[in-house]
Amino acid sequence: MSRRILCSLTAVLLFVEVCIAAPAVKAANGTFTDTRFQGEYTTENLDAIIEEYELYDGWYWSTQLNVYQTFHGQEGKKAWTQSSSERFDPFIYTWGWFGCRWNWDIVTPSPPNKDGWGECFGFAQFLGYLLSGDRNPHGHWAPFTSLGQARGLKVGDIIRIEYTDENGTHQHSAMVYSLEGDKVLFLQASGSNYNRMYIRQGFCGADLNGSTSITEICSCKGLKILRAEENLDGVYPPGWKH
Repeated sequence: MSRRILCSLTAVLLFVEVCIAAPAVKAANGTFTDTRFQGEYTTENLDAIIEEYELYDGWYWSTQLNVYQTFHGQEGKKAWTQSSSERFDPFIYTWGWFGCRWNWDIVTPSPPNKDGWGECFGFAQFLGYLLSGDRNPHGHWAPFTSLGQARGLKVGDIIRIEYTDENGTHQHSAMVYSLEGDKVLFLQASGSNYNRMYIRQGFCGADLNGSTSITEICSCKGLKILRAEENLDGVYPPGWKH
């Protein structure tokens, strides 16, 4: 058998092997679990998550709808960029691989955007899963509709705001990172700004322009403060079954 024919056969066999293996890879990603950070609702634990998953300030790319991921980027490629122009440099990353979406079948009815997952929404789902083990915090965590009901904010809360005014529809999800007096900082992604991560910064959505004021943020229309059950400490929303 000539070397050329042998090489061709080898290439075909490799192609078939990759095609056969592809579904198994997707299934493996779909069963992603990480229990290392569960049950600890602290700024220090969120710092550990930031380092483990390289959640730094910068522009991230987004997966296609229903593409499972572990948020660890593609081997040999950067998972984030420091400038928006780098987002389109094929030597830095591969488009459509890494992002801020949490595409699990169990939360299919939950996303707020008709064409897929809102990046901020999915990113908050992902953080909530790491802290609580629940894959759908927006749907399952205890919902407060005012700061008074929640008796203040807590690290690990997800703030969700949805409202419509003369300027359009405003919606954003962000996780509380730290609290000091009336100042709150968040972990969040912004799908409207190059899919950018904002880490340890003010609330970047709902037309609040990066506000760090608890009073201002929690005065917005369409407010929900979502809190994991094990982080409630005896404070329950009206009608919450416990």
